[in-house]
Amino acid sequence: MSNDKFDLTGKVAIIVGGTQGMGLKIAEMFAASGAKIMISSRTAADTEAVAKSLNERFGKGEEIAAACAADMTIKDQLQSVVDATVAKFGKVTTLVASPTVRPFFGSSLDTPDEELDAQYLYVFKSRFWIASMCIREMQKAGEGSIIFIGSGSAFEATSERSVYSCIRAAEAKLIQNFAAEFGQENIRANIISPGLIDSSGAQALFQDPAVTKTFTERLPMKRAGTTREIASVATFLASEASSFTTGAIVPVDGGRNLHAQPNKLTDKFTPDKDDRHRS
Repeated sequence: MSNDKFDLTGKVAIIVGGTQGMGLKIAEMFAASGAKIMISSRTAADTEAVAKSLNERFGKGEEIAAACAADMTIKDQLQSVVDATVAKFGKVTTLVASPTVRPFFGSSLDTPDEELDAQYLYVFKSRFWIASMCIREMQKAGEGSIIFIGSGSAFEATSERSVYSCIRAAEAKLIQNFAAEFGQENIRANIISPGLIDSSGAQALFQDPAVTKTFTERLPMKRAGTTREIASVATFLASEASSFTTGAIVPVDGGRNLHAQPNKLTDKFTPDKDDRHRS
């Protein structure tokens, strides 16, 4: 074991949605930090390619990554991922649930039933399933860290994606309930709340520089985040450096959650224009 507090030697992580974007970068950082990893996504070829790459880059002759394809919306397939991880690496200590489904954009009144069902199944129910399955293995291991990749939309009321923001809020509350219920068993549960991240799922916002600027100018840091910045926080939450951190909602959003307002009133309410001593 190294002296690095972010060392993940001895950890065994399942990363659902680990073949692209934030999930892939988390897998790479976990592997570089010493964890053993089960990569899962819907496409077998993609999971196998990522596992092969991780072994070649970080394995040092050891097989530190394996692949198990699964549809996150099918409970039995998720159980197969957990079973395969235990069979391969002996335990499960860490879960990262990263994938999502695109929001429905439009009025609440126009939201189709299938959209309600998809958001509930993909964002909430499937994560409840995989986390519950992993918790049972974490109880056997005597430790655990559950990490959901959530969304800043959970903390916003919107006029165009109400179902998505509501389901994301429920996901955050689920993490907090897991933290409350299983903390006494040394199982921690936290959620990362990304803002605008230059990732595979947000490329539509980065194809037009004018559109990108519209979004980044609203942020105190005036830029988009990177997948590495998400992965760094996930590595912290998986490591012993965060051993007393549970139930946390961790914004990695460049200040988006501050809803900071630009300076528009300073020149209108200066001492010579505003009677500060009015009775």
